[in-house]
Amino acid sequence: MCTTGHSFENLENASISRLMRIVTLQLKINGVGAELPIIRAVGPILRHLPFQWAQDTFGSNDYLYAHGATFLSSIRANNSSSNIFANVAAAAEKGESLEDADVRVEAAGMLVAGTDTTAISLTYLVWAVLSQPALQRDLEAEVASVHEGYTDADLEKLPLLAAVISESLRLYGAAPGGLPRQVPHGGIDMGGYYLPEGTIVQTQAYSFHRDPELWPQPNE
Repeated sequence: MCTTGHSFENLENASISRLMRIVTLQLKINGVGAELPIIRAVGPILRHLPFQWAQDTFGSNDYLYAHGATFLSSIRANNSSSNIFANVAAAAEKGESLEDADVRVEAAGMLVAGTDTTAISLTYLVWAVLSQPALQRDLEAEVASVHEGYTDADLEKLPLLAAVISESLRLYGAAPGGLPRQVPHGGIDMGGYYLPEGTIVQTQAYSFHRDPELWPQPNE
């Protein structure tokens, strides 16, 4: 980890590619749109305003889908088999449940879901551990006990590491807002209430994860 002021200054002044700027805008507009659906409703209109910020913000889906299409073409041109989408693309070519459009959407989704969300989660986890020296020492000792050639199964057996990851996600989850879902055909009984099909339901992670009835020390 770099600790010099000069290094941090370079990071602060670094240029950001248009792709990453679009990804950041997409994350913001999706978060706002989840809480205020009217934003999503007027987006198709606002994207035609003669301002670059409006076109980038409300036309971000098309831009990301285009990158997804480029990614798909690159996989096929290079006969790549080294990433998750190689098999997905192969299945689409065989007509197995997925079409090219589905693969492009999934690729665009990974560009968004696999960037800032991961960075935010890891940043808060590192900060939370470093802010508590005793926890840092105990965690380092636990991780140091793992033998060389360890597997995911070995890491899953480390209780402190698992607790640190779970608590970091609870307190500093990268998607703390509402995540709306639609009740499927036939409706559903939930918490003693019947919800008819088509009803929009959602949880609110930030407040849910700090409910004192569920967590003895919700803010720690």
